[in-house]
Amino acid sequence: MERDVMIKQMILVTDGQSNVGGSPIIAAEKAYRNGIIVNTIGIVDGKESNEDALNEIVEIAKAGGGTYEYSYINELFQTMQSLTYQTVNKTLQEVVSKQLKEMIGQEIHSMEPASRSKILNYIDDFSEDVGVQCCILLDSSGSMANKIHLARHSILDLIHSFKGRRGKVEIAVIAFPGENMEICKVLHDFNEDSARLERGLYNISPKGGTPTASAIEEGIKLIHKQSMSRLTSNEVIEVSEYIV
Repeated sequence: MERDVMIKQMILVTDGQSNVGGSPIIAAEKAYRNGIIVNTIGIVDGKESNEDALNEIVEIAKAGGGTYEYSYINELFQTMQSLTYQTVNKTLQEVVSKQLKEMIGQEIHSMEPASRSKILNYIDDFSEDVGVQCCILLDSSGSMANKIHLARHSILDLIHSFKGRRGKVEIAVIAFPGENMEICKVLHDFNEDSARLERGLYNISPKGGTPTASAIEEGIKLIHKQSMSRLTSNEVIEVSEYIV
């Protein structure tokens, strides 16, 4: 059987600065070293924003080799969808560029326009066939109380939108903090039924602080566990084999 290509990513959704646990920037660096791209979305509400919190969103994404966006809560679905598309295309461009460099001594951006355009069009089309392993880290701290309803629907809409992709999509969702003094809670593992995710999302009760680093660490564990389960089948090429 021909092996599939799988891109591993996290999408961190938060409206505030980490204030519990370790450094989320160090955690994001660890994720990227393990072949996981960390994207970040900072939820803004039109009021005066905390500059430190906004800067942290940027630094986490940089450390995790990903992209950051600021979004109003009612635009969260579109922002998550856009980030996933950007991640797949950017990663494929990096892989192809590296392989071209090795074969012909040129990267994509140094090629003449006609050839570059053909390659980019191929990447754009192939991106629909690439597998995506996506772990969403959802801030469920007290400040998210008036935003959690739309956040739930955005995640469910994102999962629904993935059904139209040709490539395989695996989704996990972690809320932070969790219930009963838990630092974070896995609402949905990669192999679980989607109905369980919907129940889990509706059971979230926003409260407490923002343990972002712990959520990223938990995401690394989940993705690593899923990757290990595929090793014996040898059916998936993880893109990190080429770029990290």
